[in-house]
Amino acid sequence: MHPLTDDSNALLTIAEIGATFAGFAALVSALGRRVSSGRALHDLMRLRLVIGTSLIVVVTALVPSALALFDFEPRTVWRASAGLFLALTYAEIVALIASYHRVREEIVPDIVAVAIAFALQLVVQGALIAVLVGLTDQSDAWYVAALVALLVTAAIVFMRLVESAFAQLADCD
Repeated sequence: MHPLTDDSNALLTIAEIGATFAGFAALVSALGRRVSSGRALHDLMRLRLVIGTSLIVVVTALVPSALALFDFEPRTVWRASAGLFLALTYAEIVALIASYHRVREEIVPDIVAVAIAFALQLVVQGALIAVLVGLTDQSDAWYVAALVALLVTAAIVFMRLVESAFAQLADCD
């Protein structure tokens, strides 16, 4: 039995939760009516962020188990997984910044959500860098901590999306 087998259930559960956020975000956006273009653009960015972040959670929760099937050493599995996780996270950040720059005159940033997401990104990146460069003997724990922090980020953005979508419906009544 491979040492990563114990972590597989937790990783699969995290992947399922991430997929659920992506699905619910799409549903909420379909149900919410758009009132103003600035609000619609902001909600579209939130939707993209929830879905993108959730997909990163799903993929990176599954990668360690998939790599373990090839009988790599656990340290190699966690380092390779952390490297991919960081690369996907940085790609998402770059895409978010680029999309924000295109609409920055039309929307006001959600300062609370941005501050919380920034703090959580420090946790995600710190944990993954520690795994990647071998600063810890508990790579699995730090990796799961990074997944949970990113999942919390998706949950916060999802809550803001729901709040905005349903506030628009209340405004229409």
